[in-house]
Amino acid sequence: MKSQVDLIGYIAVAGAFGTALEAVTDLGLVRADLIIESIADPFDVTAGANVDVGATFVGYIQDGNGKKASHKLPGVKDAFRDGTGGIPITGAIQTYLNQFLTAGDWRLSDGQTIASWIKGKLDK
Repeated sequence: MKSQVDLIGYIAVAGAFGTALEAVTDLGLVRADLIIESIADPFDVTAGANVDVGATFVGYIQDGNGKKASHKLPGVKDAFRDGTGGIPITGAIQTYLNQFLTAGDWRLSDGQTIASWIKGKLDK
């Protein structure tokens, strides 16, 4: 796709492509993703970072009748560990995870949102 002036332009062009495609094929359109690159400010790796250290957070899926989903965070900073293998869901960790709550702007891999986060723990 050519560069567009704004997000509305990208969505309109993608939608028009889907409409034109439907007119010429008997197959279905299962998914259409729009990837916009380089929209976040890059940041450097922290000196001495341990790339093998990650954490897994578990939360209840919104309208999931008690089902849970997990989210893995690679390279979690040492400062967030509680010393017993846990990662408390407070401060900057909570701010980050809140983006996946129902009121947030981000979704987990299956398009799920989280009603509430239960726990976080350091991966072994």
